[in-house]
Amino acid sequence: MAARNAVRAGVVAAVALAAFYALVVGFAGGLEHLGQQTVEDWPWLVMIVGGFGTQIGLFAELRRRKRLHADVRAATGGGAGASAVGMVACCAHHIADLAPVIGASGAAVFLTEYRTPIMAAGIAINALGVFLAARRLRRMPVPTGR
Repeated sequence: MAARNAVRAGVVAAVALAAFYALVVGFAGGLEHLGQQTVEDWPWLVMIVGGFGTQIGLFAELRRRKRLHADVRAATGGGAGASAVGMVACCAHHIADLAPVIGASGAAVFLTEYRTPIMAAGIAINALGVFLAARRLRRMPVPTGR
């Protein structure tokens, strides 16, 4: 039952991120642009969305174990910080779609030009968060009972 909750949290987070992507890209360029961009970026999207969902699922399990073992101090703050930075990095290039609308065309040019390195950085930061959370889970005892 507990593992299901962690998996559910990861799936919900992944779906939420995918929905955010669809809203931003769809709003900026319409449904045709969304389809075109998704086809173009699908390998990146799978890695970013999958990594983020995995990370959130692991963090949900870490929180559950920490609650059941009050004496175990799980330092998930670093991983959560990495996740937040990863989210900003993975989605920052889509600000380029909205930047001309808000009068920031210079930022749009920069973000468009560096979108691949920004997405790669987001994937790397998500991978770091997954690694840190998985390592912490391996060291933390599995709760018994409850």
